[in-house]
Amino acid sequence: MRFQGKSVIVTGGASGIGKATAEQFASEGANVVIADVNPDGKTVAQQISQGTQKRISFVQADVSKAADADRLIQETLRQHGQLDILHNNAGILIVGDVTTISEADWDRCIDINLKSVYLVSKYAIPAMQQTGGGVIINTASTAGMSGGSGYAVYGASKAAVILLTQCMALDFAKHNIRVNAVCPGPTATPMIVPPDTDRQSALERWAQELPIGRAGEPEDTAKAVAYLASDDASFVTGSAFVVDGGRLLTGIGQRIAVDV
Repeated sequence: MRFQGKSVIVTGGASGIGKATAEQFASEGANVVIADVNPDGKTVAQQISQGTQKRISFVQADVSKAADADRLIQETLRQHGQLDILHNNAGILIVGDVTTISEADWDRCIDINLKSVYLVSKYAIPAMQQTGGGVIINTASTAGMSGGSGYAVYGASKAAVILLTQCMALDFAKHNIRVNAVCPGPTATPMIVPPDTDRQSALERWAQELPIGRAGEPEDTAKAVAYLASDDASFVTGSAFVVDGGRLLTGIGQRIAVDV
């Protein structure tokens, strides 16, 4: 029970990697606050609560907005009295090149994928400082490490998350706050395998192309997040932790969502 008594926030926790991470933390003893703009997060919190004695709650919030980010931290402190671990995971995928992406979609992707990391961290870090430290894990992507057709704004946002992670790690190491990024590759989440997609066919294609022989599952990344949040990673900060089944080693470019 690596996280017994710890207080954890997972943004974008209503589905995919965020949901799996919330489940992972809860299974290891943490009290978890799931934050998401999607009200389905309330049902997710209730489902996770049924399998644990820990307190799992939901805060509906648009973490790309300062007021909501601040409210999320204050509500977590009200419920648990402290904040130990933050997983900045909220994100969206906008597909297109710089000539086809609208300005509104560009701004929306940057706001949710990047600005939310800044905003939630802005309010979370003072709370962590008050209790002697904490851990922040930001969800980036291998798309932020290797260019891919159709990933102009998504890749740019995730590359920025990696660099922001490094800057935060340097800025707050003296406050006993470790900051790392996790960089998933192709993962079977609603983001890259939408509900109207032939899931099995998509996974088979990734299985043929990835050295490890399968696409990632949300739980693969959740376990990496839990490692980075744990004392097992006490000497790890500023890293971009790749969880991609070897995709980067092959030089395979990112697929656009419609081709998955």
